Amino acid sequence: MELTPFAPEHARQVAEIHAEGQVGTFLTRLGLDFLTTLYAAMPQSPWVFGNVVMDGEIVAGVGVVALDTDQFFRDVKRHHWPHLLWCVARQVLRHPSLIGEIVQSVRYPAKLSASPGEAEVLFLGMRRAYMRQGIAPELLLHLLNEAYRRGCPSATAIIDRRNRAIRWMIATLPGIYVDREIELHGKTMLVYRASLPLGENTQMAESIQQN
Repeated sequence: MELTPFAPEHARQVAEIHAEGQVGTFLTRLGLDFLTTLYAAMPQSPWVFGNVVMDGEIVAGVGVVALDTDQFFRDVKRHHWPHLLWCVARQVLRHPSLIGEIVQSVRYPAKLSASPGEAEVLFLGMRRAYMRQGIAPELLLHLLNEAYRRGCPSATAIIDRRNRAIRWMIATLPGIYVDREIELHGKTMLVYRASLPLGENTQMAESIQQN
C-alpha cells in the first residue's frame, strides 16, 4: 500500500468508489461522468487537497478535504461548470426530479455555516475489498493533521445519520463530536466538528507508506 497525493488521473476510480459506497444518493444519481469530472476538478483547486491509498494501480481508498468550501465552489463554477453542466443536463433529461435536489445543492455551503478557516472533509471512501483493515480512520487522522498544518484551526464533515459504519468509525477517534443536524436532499445529516490538531502523534498504519 502507498499513500500518494490525490491527482486528476485518480478521478475515475475515486468516482467508482463514491458510486459503490453511496448508491442512490444525489451525487451518485448525477452519473459516473459527473462524478469523474467533479473529482478531477478537486485537486486542480488551491482550496482542496487529498490523498489516495494505492494498491499497485488500484485506488483502494481516498480522502479529500476543502480548506475553504465556498472558495472551492467558486473555482468549480469558474473553471469547470460547462463540463459539469453537460453531465447534469443529460441526467436531468432522464430524471427530472433531480432539479429540486440541484437547487438544494447550490445552497449547500450556507447550510454548513463553516467557521472562518475551517476545513471540510468532502469525501472519505474505501473500496469494499479494503474495508475493515483500519485504513480509513488512519487516513482521516492524516488528513485532519494535514489540514491543521495548512493553517485550519478546526474541521467539519457531514454524514448521513443512517450511515452507521462511518459513524462507528468516527466514534473511535478522539475529539470529534456531533455539532448539529441538518436536512439535505430529504435526509437527516449529522454535522461533525473537531478542533485541530487531532491525533497529532498518530502514525499511518504500517501497510501504508507516505511518499
